[in-house]
Amino acid sequence: MGVEIERRFLVDGRNEKPWRTGNSSTMVQYYLANVSHIDGKIMWEGNLLVEDEIKLTNITTWRIRLSNKDVTLTAKGRKIGATATEYEWKIPLELYNSLPLDGLPSVKKIRYYWTGLDDLVWEIDEYEDSIAGLIIAEVELGSEDQEVLLPDWLGLELTCLPGWSNASLSRMIKDSKQN
Repeated sequence: MGVEIERRFLVDGRNEKPWRTGNSSTMVQYYLANVSHIDGKIMWEGNLLVEDEIKLTNITTWRIRLSNKDVTLTAKGRKIGATATEYEWKIPLELYNSLPLDGLPSVKKIRYYWTGLDDLVWEIDEYEDSIAGLIIAEVELGSEDQEVLLPDWLGLELTCLPGWSNASLSRMIKDSKQN
């Protein structure tokens, strides 16, 4: 907890899909605005999400993810290169179900887990709804200079390109629904 280092790539899904042989999860992610962190309490819309005395600074994105029946709250900082600050907390499913999430920016996807020849685990997201057909693969690293064997099904690297984060995609989806 604290730092995430990852590389991200577009994937051309028109050919074979070797990542589909592994495990998968169905996910929906909502992006929250106006989250407050005061006196160890992380609050949103009058709801206490988490109590944690950790000092959070420079957080730019708050996300709540439902994956199967697991719910995770994530705080992310601004990405510099492949590295960003990241904190995660599990929250109860009952709390998630009580939150007013309808209408928030969100993405829906199926995440596949695929292990490369270098034993690194890749997460391949196949998006649904209005961005169906978009596939993005990411791999988490121990350092930015860690060697990675890139699968031949990867396309353009997105790591340092703006506008390709899940938060950006969720805003694009929401904006397209309003037009």
